Amino acid sequence: MPYRKAYWFILALLALTFVAFWPGYFAQLTVKKVAHHYHAASAVLWMILAVLQSWTIHHDRIAVHRKIGPAIFILFPFFLVAGMWVIHVEATTIATDFNTAESKELAQFGFFDPLANIAFALLFWAGLKDRYKVHLHARYMLATLLFVVAPIGFRLLPMFIPFFHSNFSYAMAGGNLMALAVALYLYRQAPKHGRPFLIAAGFIVAQEVTFETLGRIPAWAPVFASVSDVNLPFLLLLTGIVSVGIAWHGWVAGARPIAPRAAAPA
Repeated sequence: MPYRKAYWFILALLALTFVAFWPGYFAQLTVKKVAHHYHAASAVLWMILAVLQSWTIHHDRIAVHRKIGPAIFILFPFFLVAGMWVIHVEATTIATDFNTAESKELAQFGFFDPLANIAFALLFWAGLKDRYKVHLHARYMLATLLFVVAPIGFRLLPMFIPFFHSNFSYAMAGGNLMALAVALYLYRQAPKHGRPFLIAAGFIVAQEVTFETLGRIPAWAPVFASVSDVNLPFLLLLTGIVSVGIAWHGWVAGARPIAPRAAAPA
């Protein structure tokens, strides 16, 4: 199995998550919206699952690895539904006033967040489809974690470097550059099996480019705000159904073919 010490790096990423999100989220839990709590919980649980799966497979706890594995069929829809809920909250905030500084910044995330969810879903689906190809499966699943690197990065940079405190676009670019550097580094370790990290890198570049270009177009804010007009329970139910469909399709597409039984002698 590749990345025998991956669980240590995921644990480090989990620790950095709490450091990065402490001022803006964990220290203000009582005033944050329920959508943010679900989104945070889904991300933390996904990282914990990745730690457990990495540790069990590399310590020959195959039975435990397989018992824990089905949790992905709960956590994957949970993650996507929570992510869509946050997008709806952002759109609702923008709809109240398109011209505030907060609304203009949130409008830029109207590309960043959906692209992260799409990339996560694509990598997860491919990881299921290639679950019997050890090198690809491990890399696809690890690649899903790359989309927490940028949010951690653009929060940590202003905390430790004053320049970024008043230059959010530079902090955002710095966070995306960190995520891109990690993706390309992991790709370079084994280019033969590196497709998952190239896919992740492509989405990270798209996130940065759209954040700084299309996301800044004034006409985009009302378009993104229109998401708030969609009935929230319907939107979340639809997201849940789609996510279950993605998981089911990936699982079926990756099933091993059943060898035909030999015909019984006459």
